[in-house]
Amino acid sequence: MSLTGKTVTSIFYTGSTKLVQRGLGMISMLILARILTPEDFGLVSICTLAVFLFNSLSDVGAKQYIIRAKQIDDDLINTAWTLNILIKGVIWLIFFIFTPEIAVFMDKPEIETPLRFLSVILVVGLISNPGIWLFSRDLNYKPLFKIDITSKLISFTTVLVIAYFDRTYWAMLYGLVLQYLLPSIFSNFVCTHRRKFKLSNIGSQVRFSQWVVINSLVGFARGEGDSILVAKYFNLDMIGVYSIFKSLSSMPLSQLINPATDPLLATFSEAIRDDDFQPYQMNTVLLLLLSLVVPLTAMMAYFDKEIVLLMLGEKWVEHSYIFSILAFMMVPGVLFKVLSEYVMAEGGYKPIVFYQVSMTLITLGILYLIIGGNLEEFSQTRVLISVVSILIFATYFQLKYKLFKFSDMFLFALPLVSAGAATLCLEGLDLTQLHWLSRLILGCSVFSLVYVVMLLTLVYLNRKRYECKLFLSYIGAVKSFARRKSSNKQ
Repeated sequence: MSLTGKTVTSIFYTGSTKLVQRGLGMISMLILARILTPEDFGLVSICTLAVFLFNSLSDVGAKQYIIRAKQIDDDLINTAWTLNILIKGVIWLIFFIFTPEIAVFMDKPEIETPLRFLSVILVVGLISNPGIWLFSRDLNYKPLFKIDITSKLISFTTVLVIAYFDRTYWAMLYGLVLQYLLPSIFSNFVCTHRRKFKLSNIGSQVRFSQWVVINSLVGFARGEGDSILVAKYFNLDMIGVYSIFKSLSSMPLSQLINPATDPLLATFSEAIRDDDFQPYQMNTVLLLLLSLVVPLTAMMAYFDKEIVLLMLGEKWVEHSYIFSILAFMMVPGVLFKVLSEYVMAEGGYKPIVFYQVSMTLITLGILYLIIGGNLEEFSQTRVLISVVSILIFATYFQLKYKLFKFSDMFLFALPLVSAGAATLCLEGLDLTQLHWLSRLILGCSVFSLVYVVMLLTLVYLNRKRYECKLFLSYIGAVKSFARRKSSNKQ
């Protein structure tokens, strides 16, 4: 098979794997939220944060090293496997010995036993056959697809069965361990590589591993730094609330927007290589994404109680205001995704790393200073920092690349104006007397109708702009596609 064919097939299998894993993960979380308590989620959140922090320290990048190596042999693979065993084994031993101290540091003595059990995650990968890395190197993702999907289905079923009968946080802990253990076991059935302890030319692998560990730690701190502070300074109930609402509020971004924008780096890179990139391309992408994210954010914030009731159940409604606050993280998130993809397409990896490290340190510093307040203030500050951060990054972006004009701000404001008009319409309706589900369905329907009509009207009035013409043409293409599908069914 040609390289192009292998690449397309690999994208299909990796995309399908992510889709199934994320889908089952979301379903599992929503079901467990109705069975377990916020305290259960809080305890599991603390344990996973601690274990995955140490997992970041033990990630030596053996798989990445094998994939990028120009030439490989058994000695190279076995050396990577040996280094992996040594580092993970030492990190696990340190973690296991100092588990009581970690529990004391977090001021949560009840997490000591769950921590020790979950620490198995750090070492279960050691029983994996290192030959599994060669599948990724050769772009042969079909065996990996089978292993990952089978493992996820087994762990998903196990979690729900245990949770139904036991109704404790142990269901989630068993599921997490199985999620890491099963792929390691299954790898031995599809790989024939003979493992041997080897330390040939280990120096180059160690140098490579240093950067992998640093990158893993930076990524962990950026994504979970706020959760660590919550885990340290709030009670289990509030930790569980913050953890699940953070996951729920980011679902549209992580499950829909980010996968849809993954091709942006390749698209921008190709246009830049061909010296064919035009500012209207960036504007059109931003307009399309904001047209999706802004109304989603508005509806999540406005119908926070109803959405929480629908997705999680009554025990979470008391703190639904946290969900409405964290929903506003989506807009800065999607803006950074698009702008950073362009910067990387221009070869600007260093500015991205510098920005992420700097903003992570500043964010954690500010959040640490306000510790002592309630979770609502903490969440509001987290969102405010995200907004200020993206404004700083956008300012750097404009000074560096000068892609935007002042009139573009009016273009990007169209979704905001439309969402504002739709929200005002909701304020004019008295939906309080309706059942919460009827209120959610009717309210979202009215909001969506007003928003779409308002947005299309504003875009049509600005049709002299090329971005608006493209926007309308995309809408027309979607309508034509829908008509063809409906006619084919008839």
